[in-house]
Amino acid sequence: MEIKLLKTLDQTNIITISTLAKLLNLSIINTLNLIGKTNTLQHNLISCQNGKYRLTNKLNFLKKELIQQHLLQNHLTYDCIILDHCSSTNNYAMTHIEQLADRSIVSCEWQSAGKGRFGRTWLSSIAHDITVSIVYHLPIDFKLSLLPIISAVAINRLLKNNRIINKIKWPNDIYHSEIKIAGILVDNVLRNNINHIIIGIGIDNIINLERNQFIADLIINLEQVLNEFKLFGFAILRREWLDNCWHLNKNVSILQNKVVMANGNHCDITEDGALVVQTHNGTQIFSSSAISLIVN
Repeated sequence: MEIKLLKTLDQTNIITISTLAKLLNLSIINTLNLIGKTNTLQHNLISCQNGKYRLTNKLNFLKKELIQQHLLQNHLTYDCIILDHCSSTNNYAMTHIEQLADRSIVSCEWQSAGKGRFGRTWLSSIAHDITVSIVYHLPIDFKLSLLPIISAVAINRLLKNNRIINKIKWPNDIYHSEIKIAGILVDNVLRNNINHIIIGIGIDNIINLERNQFIADLIINLEQVLNEFKLFGFAILRREWLDNCWHLNKNVSILQNKVVMANGNHCDITEDGALVVQTHNGTQIFSSSAISLIVN
C-alpha cells in the first residue's frame, strides 16, 4: 500500500488529504496513518504544506516495458516481473522458480529484507536503489563457484561505464571509497539436470541513475561476461577481477565466525575463484562461503 500511495502522489503533484483518501479508497485517518508509516520507512518522503501533501523528491519508478525495450535494442529478450514490494527478490524467485523461464528478471520498488552472506540484510531506498534477481537455466556442469566472481566483473564494468570508481572485495562485494555499494548472492535449484540459477544483485544508486536503463545495462553487462566465459573460459575474466580487486597484494585477515583463522598477503585467486593467501605457514587457499575477509 505504501508504493500505491507514493505512485498516487507522483501522479498528482500536490493534493489534499480528502482527495488522496478517495483515490486510495481509504478513510482519512487510515490515509494519515499510511503517510506516517511511509515516512517512518524512509525519512521525509512525503511532506505537508498548508494542508496539502506532496512528494519531497521525485521518485524513479520501474516500468517493465522500458526495461524490455532497452534490452531489445541490444537484441536481448527477458521476461520481466516488477513488484511494488517484497522481502527479497531472491526469495520471490526461489518460491516461484518452477514458473520462471530462463532469462527472467525479478525486481521491485522496495525490498525490505534483502539477503546477503551470513544472513545479513540489505534495505533498499524506495524507488531509488537497484534490487534485482536474474534467473538463468545453466547446464549441470557449469562451474557455479565462479558465478559470484563473474557477476562482480559485470557490475565493476557497469559502474565504470557510469564513471563510478569502484573496487571488488572477495568474492563479490563492490566498494566505492571504502564503502560497500553493491553485493551479490547466488542461489540455485537443480531440476531435471538443469541448474536454475538466481543471481541476486543489490546496488546503491549513489549518483541517481535512471533505474530502468540501469537494470537493462546491468543485464547487458552480465550477458557479456557470461558469453565471454562460455567462449574463452575463466582466464581473461580472472585477470580482470584481479586487476580490479581492492586487496590484491595487500595484507588481509581471514575470519570464520568472527574468529581470525589466518593473516597474510592476498596474492591470487584460483581457477575456481578461491582466495590465495601467502601466510607465515605457506600458501593457503580459502573457498568456503563461511569465511570473510578484512583488509588490514
